Amino acid sequence: MGARENLQLIEELQRAARDLDFDRYGQLIAEDAAFRAAGVPAALGGVLRGREAVVEQLRLTAGASRFEVKQVFGDDQHVCVVGKVTAERFLGSQHLRDADRAYSTYECIVYRIANGQVAESTAYINWLDPYVQVGLVDLRTLTR
Repeated sequence: MGARENLQLIEELQRAARDLDFDRYGQLIAEDAAFRAAGVPAALGGVLRGREAVVEQLRLTAGASRFEVKQVFGDDQHVCVVGKVTAERFLGSQHLRDADRAYSTYECIVYRIANGQVAESTAYINWLDPYVQVGLVDLRTLTR
């Protein structure tokens, strides 16, 4: 597939996620796909392996946040999406004490496309902003 088809694939993937069309979302992902959140340990949900695990995670977190696309670009193997994430509740709050608060931050997702499906996804998220916003990190401890 070329860049145009890959961009369309990711646009369709995002639309399926936004519309909570779990079946269509799953059809766009390779059976053996790997989705990662860079810097997040696997024990905290940072690595998902296989279509079923990826779709199940979407089911669990559906509607928990909004993603506003700021920029999209790609080539014949990859698509990169940069956007702003806003949520009423920190998605990791089941793992982190006192993190059940609203936040916003920026995210860059790099998708690898193979055989017309998403084979891999790595999300690079600015975690410092949400950690400060929900009170997990005191900004005064980071500045002079």
